[in-house]
Amino acid sequence: MTNHNNSTKIPFKVSARTARLIGRENIASSKGAIIELVKNGYDADSKISIVYFDNKFSTVLNEITEEYVSELNSLGISKVEIFDLYEKDIENDNAYVIKKDVDEEKKKQFKNIIAKFCSLYIIDTGEGMTQKIIRDYWMTIGTDNKANDVFTKSGRVKAGAKGIGRFALDKLGGICEMTTIFNPEVHENDVDENGVATDYSGYRWIVNWEDFEGEFKTIDKVDAELIGINANSIIEEIEAQIPFLDLSKINFEEGAQFGTILKISNLRDNWEDFYVDQVFTDLEVLVPPKEVGEFEIYLFSSLAQNKYGEVLGSVCDDYDYKLVAKADENQNISITVYREEYDVELIPNGFFQREAMKNEPYRKEDFLQGFWKKETSFSQILMGFKERDEDNTFDNIGVFEFTFYFLKRSYSSDDASRFFYKGFMSNNRKDWLNKFGGIKLFRDNFRVRPYGEAKDAAFDWLSLGNRKAASPAGVAKSEGGYRVEPENVAGAVKISRLTNVNFEDKSSREGLQNNKTFDVFKQLLAGIINVFEDDRAFIAREMDAYDDERFGAERNRKKAEDLAKKIVADSREKRKQREDNPNNATNDNTSEEQQASDREKEILAIEIERKEEQIEKLKDEQKVLRGLASSGIVLASFSHDLSKLNDVLSSRTDKLKELISEKIKEEDYIQVERRKNPFSQIEKIKTQDVKLQNWLNFSMGATRKDKRKRPQVFLQNYFLEFKEDWKTVLDERGTNLEISEIEDIELRVFEIDLDSIFNNLLVNSIEAFNLMKVNRQREIQVKVHSNGKEVIFDYADNGTGLSKDIEKAEIIFEPLFTTRRNPHTAEEEGTGLGMWLVQSIVKENDGNLKLLFPENGFGLRISFPVKYKRQKDGQV
Repeated sequence: MTNHNNSTKIPFKVSARTARLIGRENIASSKGAIIELVKNGYDADSKISIVYFDNKFSTVLNEITEEYVSELNSLGISKVEIFDLYEKDIENDNAYVIKKDVDEEKKKQFKNIIAKFCSLYIIDTGEGMTQKIIRDYWMTIGTDNKANDVFTKSGRVKAGAKGIGRFALDKLGGICEMTTIFNPEVHENDVDENGVATDYSGYRWIVNWEDFEGEFKTIDKVDAELIGINANSIIEEIEAQIPFLDLSKINFEEGAQFGTILKISNLRDNWEDFYVDQVFTDLEVLVPPKEVGEFEIYLFSSLAQNKYGEVLGSVCDDYDYKLVAKADENQNISITVYREEYDVELIPNGFFQREAMKNEPYRKEDFLQGFWKKETSFSQILMGFKERDEDNTFDNIGVFEFTFYFLKRSYSSDDASRFFYKGFMSNNRKDWLNKFGGIKLFRDNFRVRPYGEAKDAAFDWLSLGNRKAASPAGVAKSEGGYRVEPENVAGAVKISRLTNVNFEDKSSREGLQNNKTFDVFKQLLAGIINVFEDDRAFIAREMDAYDDERFGAERNRKKAEDLAKKIVADSREKRKQREDNPNNATNDNTSEEQQASDREKEILAIEIERKEEQIEKLKDEQKVLRGLASSGIVLASFSHDLSKLNDVLSSRTDKLKELISEKIKEEDYIQVERRKNPFSQIEKIKTQDVKLQNWLNFSMGATRKDKRKRPQVFLQNYFLEFKEDWKTVLDERGTNLEISEIEDIELRVFEIDLDSIFNNLLVNSIEAFNLMKVNRQREIQVKVHSNGKEVIFDYADNGTGLSKDIEKAEIIFEPLFTTRRNPHTAEEEGTGLGMWLVQSIVKENDGNLKLLFPENGFGLRISFPVKYKRQKDGQV
C-alpha cells in the first residue's frame, strides 16, 4: 500500500525562451508586430499613433552630405571607413559620391555596419502606465486584464485580449526602451512594489531580449530595468528623443500631455524604403475608412522625410454595385443594394415595359432611386442548413455588418451599348483594386490580418474563386449561375469581441481560429453576396433579351451577310485561280448562274449562323450533363465484372455456411450471443450482400441501352419494377411507396427519362424524411391517370416539404439551387441539378409541371400531352 504522507507539491518552471517563442517566433511577420503595437495605443485611448522609422542608415546612399559624414563620425564610424567608400563630388564641395571602383561586397559590409544605428519608434498619446500597471500587467505574460475589462475609459472596445502583444517588440528588435507618462486623473495614485506612493510622472522601462537566451534560464531570472522620471509632457519627450520629426505635421489633440514612446533598436529587419512603403500600405487598410477621425495613424521615415504622413484609409465611391448588410441579435439581416452600374437616362422606356421589369425592385422608379432593400434572415440565406445543424451554430455568430463593393475593371463597347453601362476610368479602377481590393475583416475597428490581403493565400478567404470556377456562367446567361470574380470585389466585414465571442484570435495574430462557427459565417457572407449576384444577373438577362429583340435580327443578318461575302469572295478567288490556270479551267461564264449561286450561299450562311447558336446552347447543356453521365459510363464499362460479382453475392454465404457445418453444428450455438455466433454473423453478411446486390442491379439497370430508346412503356409494370429496385433502401428507412392508383396506360417515352424524374424525386423525399423531427409513418405515393387530353402523374410524400425559408417555390427548378448543406461547414453538398433535370425532361417532352402543397410534405404534378399516351390494347 502506497504511503502518501510524504507527498509534496512542486511548481512548474517556465523557460525564459518562452518569451522568444511567443514574440519573435510566434508572431507571423514584422508588419503584423507593428500593427499589434499600434493597437496597444488604441487600447490606451490615444487619439493618434505615430510610427517613425529612423532608417536613414538602412541603405548605402549614392550621395551623402558633410552633415551625414559628421553624424556617422559621431556614432563611431571613422572617416577612414567612410572615405574608403566615398569620394568628394567634383561638382559639389558639400557632397560625397560612391567611388566608381567600389564592389558590391564592400557596399554590403558598410551597410551592415551602419544599419545597427537604425531604430523604430511607435508612439501614442494615451493614458500611459503607472509603475503598478507595468509590474502587474505589462510584465505579466498572458495577462487577462483586457479580456475581463473590455472597454477603455472613453468607451472603446479594446482590440487586444491575449496579453502577449507586447512580445511583438522582440519580433522587431533586440532592445526596447519604453518611455511612458501616465495620466493621474485616469489612474490611481502611483505606488511602488511595497505600496508606497511615488512622486514620478512617468517611467523609463528597458529590456534586452537577448537576456532571455541561455541554458536552463527560467523567466523569473530575467529582469527589465525600470527608472522613474519626471517629465512635463509626452510631446517634450518626443522632441527630445526624435529631434528630426516635424511635429507640425501631426494633429495632436489639445493639451496632449500623456502617452507612451516605444523605441526599438538592434532591429532584426533592414527597413529600407521599399519595406516601409509596404507598412504604410498595410496601415491604410488597418482601420475602416468610416472610422477615420476617431483614431489617426501617422507614419514617417528619416530616409524619405517628405514621402509619408497621415495614413488615410481609402473610401470607395467609384463602384458599380454596393451592398450593405446588417445582422442583428435575432439572426435577421437587413440588406440594402445600391446600383451605380447603369446610366438610367440611356435606358429606353420600352425596357421597363417588359413584363419582368414591372415588379419591385426592377421598376424604373427603383432604378432612379438608386437602391433597394431586402429583409431576410440567416436561415433564408443558408436555406436547408438550420434543419441539419444540431449545434445551433447560428446562435454563435452574433451581430455583424458587411459592406461589399463590386467594380468591373473594364468593358467592351458592345457591352456598354447592350447593358447601358456608365463610363469610368479603367486604369484608376484597376489601380484602386490592386491596392485596396479584397474583402477585409475588422474587429472593433481594427483589421484582422491576413483576410483580403493582396498576394496572400487568404486574399480570397470566402472562396469566391472556387464558386466562380464551379459556375463560370456569364452575367447574362439565360440559365443563370452567375458568380462574381474575387479580383473585382472589395469590402469590409465588421465584428466585435462583445457580440462575436466565438471568433478567437490565433496566437500568431494572423487570422481567427478555424471552427464550425467561422466556417458557417463564411458561407453566410457568400450567401449575402449572392443577393447582389442574383440582382445583377437578372437585370443583365433582361437587358440582353431586350437588346436581342431590338437588334438581334439585324445583327444576325449582318453576320450572315459578312459570312456570305466571305464565302463568295473565297469562291471567286478559287475561280480566278482556275481561270489563270488553263489546264484546270472550267466553263463558268454565265452571270445569272453566278448570282443564283451567291444567293444560295447567303441563305446557307444565314442558316449556318442560326444552327451555330442552337449548337452553342446545346453545348452548354451538354457540359452540365457530361459530369452526371460519368458515373453511368464507369458502371457500363465495368458491367461485366460487376455482373460476376453480383452472381457471387447470391450464393457465397450459403457455401460458407455449408462448409462450416461440416465442422460444427448450428444447434450448438443457439444459446451463444449473436456477436460470438458464427452462424449469426454469416446471416448478417448475407443481409448485407442482398443490399449490395440490389444496389448493383439498380446501378447497372440504369445504364441499359434499351432505356435510351423510346419504346412504349407500360406504366403499371414500370412502377412495379421501380418499387422493386428501391425496395431495400425504402425498407431500411421504414418508407412505404404506394403505387396502387396507376391506370392501365402505355406511354411512348424514354424509360431513362422516367428514371431521371422519379429517381430524383425519390432521393429528395428520402432526404426530407431524414430531416423529419415528427414521428409518423413515412409515405410516398405515385398516381397516374388520364383525362383524355393529358397523362397526369401526381407525386407526393409526407416529409418536411419545402423549406419554410424558400420565398418563391419555383426557385427549386433553377440550376444549381440546393438546400442540401454540410451540417458542419454549411457548404452546399447537393449538385443543385436534380429538380432542374426533372423540369428539363418534362419540357423536352412538351409536358408541364405544377407544384402541389399537401398539408404535410411535398407534391408535384407532371402532365404529358395525349400524343404520348397509348391504351393497353395498342390504340392511340
